[in-house]
Amino acid sequence: MIHEEILIIAGPDGHDDELVAAARAHRPRHVTVLIEAHDPTWAWSDAAAALARRDRLAILLTSVEQATGATVVGLVGDPEHLHVGGFDAVVGGRGLLQAAA
Repeated sequence: MIHEEILIIAGPDGHDDELVAAARAHRPRHVTVLIEAHDPTWAWSDAAAALARRDRLAILLTSVEQATGATVVGLVGDPEHLHVGGFDAVVGGRGLLQAAA
């Protein structure tokens, strides 16, 4: 199945390998990776949690790009603040959302 634009929601439970495999199955051209967390300091803080989120995001971005060849962007935040209607598919998240298209 081909989906041009997908959103990956990486929850706190660490199923990142499964998310990368799901992204590969969609054969996207563009991927947005969202790590679920309410942490407005994730990008600049030296706190251990912020460092861990940046490391995890970097690993996910690299893994998804290598698995799909897609253009990949990422952020940390609350999925409730995203408009998922613009994506062809949504993978992951609290209820393991699938195929929002």
